[in-house]
Amino acid sequence: MPGLSPISLLLLIGGVLGATLALAGILALLLPWLTREVQAAYGQAPAPARPAVAPAGEAPAAPAAPSQRIGLWPFVISGLALLVVLAVIFYPMPQPQGSAPAALTEGSAPISAPATNPTPAAVALKGDAEKGKELFLGTCASCHGADAKGLPGLGQDLTTSAFVRQQTDAQLLEFIKKGRPATDPANTTGVDMPPKGGNPALTDQDLADIIAFIRTFNPHQP
Repeated sequence: MPGLSPISLLLLIGGVLGATLALAGILALLLPWLTREVQAAYGQAPAPARPAVAPAGEAPAAPAAPSQRIGLWPFVISGLALLVVLAVIFYPMPQPQGSAPAALTEGSAPISAPATNPTPAAVALKGDAEKGKELFLGTCASCHGADAKGLPGLGQDLTTSAFVRQQTDAQLLEFIKKGRPATDPANTTGVDMPPKGGNPALTDQDLADIIAFIRTFNPHQP
C-alpha cells in the first residue's frame, strides 16, 4: 500500500473511529431486539408475566430469571481492534538509512556530479623583458643563441618560430616547464629540450620574464 502522510493517517483514524462509534450507537438501539432474538434462539425466551400477588391458597411463584443482555463493550473493542489493524497496514514503513531512492536505482541512470572543465595550471604572469633577457642569455642562449636565432643541430630560431608566435604566454610557460624530448614527433632537431632549459632553479616568474623578452621580437599572434 502507498504510504500516507500524517494528515491523511489522522483523517483515516478519525473516520474509522467515527464509524466505530456510529456502529456502536446503532447496535445500542438494536440491543433489546437482538437480545430477545438470541435468547429465543437458545431456548431462553422470557416466561409470561404473572401477577405480583399470588391467589389465596397458592404459593408465590418464583421470580423469573433476569434476561441476559449483550453489552456495548464487545462492539467498541472490536472497532478499536479494527482501527489498530488498519493503522498497521496503511502506516508507511520507514526507509532504511543508507539505501538509495528507487528513482536512482530502478530504471534511471545514476546521477553524477556535473563535469567541470579543467582550468589551465599556468596563469599568465606579467614578465619583465629586461630581467628576461639576462635569464635568456644565461640559460636559453646555449641552444638558441644569444640572438635567439638558433644554433645548428641544437635549438630552433625563436625569432621566426610560428609555434612560439601562436602560443599564449600561459601555454608557452607550461611548454618551457615540461620541455620536449627528442622522441616527440614534433621535435625537428632530434635533440632533447630539457625542462626549464636545463635550469630547474628557474621559477614561474623567471620563465614569465624570459617569455616577455621573447615577445619583444616574436609577439603573440593567434
